[in-house]
Amino acid sequence: MKSFEKSAPLLFFSLYLVLGLLIYGDYGMSWDEELQRTHGLVSAKYVDEWVNYTEEVYTWQDLPTYEHRFYGVWFSLPAVWLEKALGLESFRAQFRMRHLLVFLIFWSSTLLFYRLLKERFRHWGWALLGVAMLVLSPRIFAHSFYNPKDLPFLSLYILGSYSLFRFWLSPNARSALFHGLAGGMLISMRVTGVILPAVTLFLIGVDLLFNKRGELHWYKKYALGLFIYLPATAFFTVLFWPYLWEHPWQHFLDTFDTMSQYAWGGKVIFRGQLLPGEAIPWYYIPFWMGISIPVVYLLWTACGLVLLFPPAGNNLLHHLRLWDNDEQRKDWGMLGLLLAPLAAIIVKHSIVYDGWRHLFFIYPCLVYLAVYGVYRLWALVADKHAGWRYALIGITALGMVNTAWFMVRYHPHQNVYFNELAPGDQLQQYDLDYWGLSYKQAFEALARIDN
Repeated sequence: MKSFEKSAPLLFFSLYLVLGLLIYGDYGMSWDEELQRTHGLVSAKYVDEWVNYTEEVYTWQDLPTYEHRFYGVWFSLPAVWLEKALGLESFRAQFRMRHLLVFLIFWSSTLLFYRLLKERFRHWGWALLGVAMLVLSPRIFAHSFYNPKDLPFLSLYILGSYSLFRFWLSPNARSALFHGLAGGMLISMRVTGVILPAVTLFLIGVDLLFNKRGELHWYKKYALGLFIYLPATAFFTVLFWPYLWEHPWQHFLDTFDTMSQYAWGGKVIFRGQLLPGEAIPWYYIPFWMGISIPVVYLLWTACGLVLLFPPAGNNLLHHLRLWDNDEQRKDWGMLGLLLAPLAAIIVKHSIVYDGWRHLFFIYPCLVYLAVYGVYRLWALVADKHAGWRYALIGITALGMVNTAWFMVRYHPHQNVYFNELAPGDQLQQYDLDYWGLSYKQAFEALARIDN
């Protein structure tokens, strides 16, 4: 059994890596990708003006006056450097490299997600189930081969979640620096990443006020940790984001203000209506999640949410605290990391579009709660008739196999997946291939016809 514990995850991740290397070239190119490359080129020119490390002429545009200077470049800037280092001259090679890089970053984050789950649920099987759910999510799977914005951000959110637990549960200089590094990388990818330090401070505050971590030594530990963590987050944010190198505070505030009130001039098809950005309803994101995440994952997530509350109620009733141990801290921490971004978008009436891709980064938190739901249900039926456990296994396996079959059958168009809850004719109801990925297959079909 010990050998299987090591061999099963190794086999899974190895096969997943090989699969990704074999199929990453199957996916088309979205029309946002060239602009993302331009972001990187402009920042690369700016960095070169500071350090003068190359004779390379990147672009004629200057970062201080660049129209899209507010976008983070954690991915796009290193991608430009890698492109130049590899001497990639052709358009095709430049973007195939970026597709591979997006996949490798996501694949690496699944390793960390496995570790996060294993540390919480204390068994490799639960951890592997969670990673399998994350991978066998059609829209996430497809985007992990080409999306240079939302998928690296998702991967960094996993890193930030893991570093949060390290710092929150064991505040010291090392964990504070690690969490600061993760936070800086996240924010320099997208300014929305400020949600991570906000959730961090909130959870620590709740712990100190209500959860018997109000003893003096905990105040000292957190004071020292925050004294390191907050400056480290600021330092790494500026380091990875060249636009902040000059006037960092003012430029950061300008960026936050601009992006939080982002004016999008396009339109979406939602429930059969063509809506301008300002008319998109507040429930747009929850609705999209409800129709494009496999139903069995939604079911187990709902169970996980419901089953979070009995232990919390017992803790509040008898001990006046929300959680009683580190496992429960992680559970509620993940709930906070899931709900805080959703609540922020709804409260601020932020414009979101293209389905729920802007919120892809909270999906690992949802998967965590789905695993928690199955885990708790399994514990509840452990002493019952064996049929209950077989039912749990059967429902989960059936849902995942059905999802995997869709992904194989419609490869490489997993990005247009809808679950069984999506009503009517999706083509008339919702945006489908809004990034134009399928043009690749269309042009290939035309090339086969044209002799």
